[in-house]
Order: sequence, then structure tokens, then C-alpha cells
Amino acid sequence: MRIILMYSLICMALLAGLYLYFMYRSQDTVVNIILEKLGARDNLALMDIWNAHYSIPQWCMYSLPEGLWVFAATLLSLRLVINIKQYQIKLKFLPFALTLLIELLQSLRITNGQFDWIDVAVSLVFTAIALAIPSKEKYKNAWGSKEFWLLMAVYCMVYLSDVWAW
Repeated sequence: MRIILMYSLICMALLAGLYLYFMYRSQDTVVNIILEKLGARDNLALMDIWNAHYSIPQWCMYSLPEGLWVFAATLLSLRLVINIKQYQIKLKFLPFALTLLIELLQSLRITNGQFDWIDVAVSLVFTAIALAIPSKEKYKNAWGSKEFWLLMAVYCMVYLSDVWAW
């Protein structure tokens, strides 16, 4: 896949997830608190009107954003490997593995949130879509690549979906 197309898909996925958080999620999510401090959430009445006319299914509000970041992270990690001695660890399954870990921690009540099979299913579908996109690029060492640092930034973005309990 062409690099420009890949980065375009990544940006669109992350922006779509941000839109869903901005328009449909709780005011107490970290991203919405940040946007409020930046003045982007000043006119909540318009958002209420928007939500009344353009409602979306629950799974789109709560599971789709996770699937979108998994898609973006999987695309970023498709070609990344970590070499440890004679072993080569491919990072393309790491985003889905982290989804499973987050859901497990939620089911054990170690972290905020609620375990949801729909989250797992949506993340699996988006992982499969990202893996199905053909790429002719060769594997490269994660440590020295810009994709690795972008991937870390995407993982940090997951924190933005957390809900602050005041």
C-alpha cells in the first residue's frame, strides 16, 4: 500500500473516533474535558440538537471508536518488528492483543469500564480489515522507525477515552 494512502486511512480513522467522542460520548471523557478547556465544547445546545436528529446505535458510540484506533494502530504496526536475539516479533497483532488486555482488566474491575464482547468483536473486525490491506513494504525494525513513535502516540490516545471520576 502506498504510504500516503496508509497515513490517510489512519488519520481518517482517528478523526472519526474523535468525532464520535466529541458528539456522542460523556462530557467526562478526558478528550472532551480537554476540548472543553480549548473552547471547542462551548455550544452544547447545538450538540444536543444534532444528537436528537442524528442518533446512532449504541455500538457505534461505544465500540466503534475502539475499533477505529485498533485499525489505525494495526496499519501503523503492519511492517514493524522487534528483533530479540534470533527471534523476530511482529507487532501487527499487538493492537488487538492490547484490546483483549484492556477488556480483561475491565472484567476483573482493575480498570474503569465494562467488559463488552461487542468491543472485542469490533476490534477483531477492524484488525482483520487492516491485515487484509495489501502492502509491498518490507518489515523494518521498530525502534528506529517513525511508525513506532506514531504507534506509541496512538496508544497514548487511548487514554483520551478514559472517564475522569470527579
